[in-house]
Amino acid sequence: MTFTQHTEESGSNGAVLVTGGTSGIGLAVAEAVARAGRPVVVTGRSAERCREAGHQLQQTYGREQLALVADTTDPDALAEAVSLAADRWGPVTGLVTAAGRLARGSVLAMTPDDFRAALDTNVIGTWLAIRAVLPGMLDAGFGRIVTIGSVLGSTGAAERAGYAATKGAVAALTRSAALEVAGTGVTVNCVAPGPVRSPMNESAAETDAAAQAAFTAKMPLGRWGRPEEIAHAVLPLLAAGSSFTTGSVVHVDGGYTAQ
Repeated sequence: MTFTQHTEESGSNGAVLVTGGTSGIGLAVAEAVARAGRPVVVTGRSAERCREAGHQLQQTYGREQLALVADTTDPDALAEAVSLAADRWGPVTGLVTAAGRLARGSVLAMTPDDFRAALDTNVIGTWLAIRAVLPGMLDAGFGRIVTIGSVLGSTGAAERAGYAATKGAVAALTRSAALEVAGTGVTVNCVAPGPVRSPMNESAAETDAAAQAAFTAKMPLGRWGRPEEIAHAVLPLLAAGSSFTTGSVVHVDGGYTAQ
C-alpha cells in the first residue's frame, strides 16, 4: 500500500508527452500541463513550430521543457522523445495524443492517399505513441494516457467519412488498451472534442464556409469550442485522482451528442 501511494505521488508529477503539441489542442494541453507544474514534452513535424512552442512554454512557465521534431507515425522518433524525457525527468507518466489529420470529402470523392494519411496519423500514430510510453509506465506502476478522438467518431458526418472512421478507431483502441492494462496503475481514456477553432479546422472553415456554418447551427451552445476548453477536460484525466476512470470516451462537444 505504501509503495502504491508513493508511486502515484511521484508518477503524477512525472513528465507528460503531448504529440502534436505545437499548435491547437495539443499546445493548449501542453500549456495546461506546464501551468500545473509538470514537465512537458511536445512533438510535432515542423521544426519552426517546435522552436516556437518550446520558447513559448519556457518563457511563460519559467521551467525547462522539451519541444522535439518527431512524426507520430515514426516509432523511432517517438522512442527517442520518450528516452530524452526519461533521461531528464524519469519515466514519462503521462501521454496525450493530440497529433491529428483531417480527411475531407465524400466516400466517392476522397482519395485513398488522403484516407491512408489520416489513418496513419490518427490511428497508427496513436497506437505507436501508446507503445512508446507504456513500458515505462508499467515499470513505474503508474501512467495516464489520454487519446484525442472526436465527436465524429461517435456520430459520423457527411463528407467526413474518412476522419470519422479514424476517430471511431481511436475510441476502440482506447477501450481495448484500457482493458489490457487494467489493474496495473495505468489508465487509458479518450477525450472526444466537438468542433474546435484550431489551425487545422480554421483552414477547413475557409474552404467550406457553408458546411461549417451548417454544423455550427446544430450546436446547442451555438458556437465552436476553444482549444483551452478541451485542455481543461484532459488535465484531470492525467492526475493520480483519476484512478477509477479508464476506458471512457468523454465528449467535450457543446452538447452536440446530447441531442
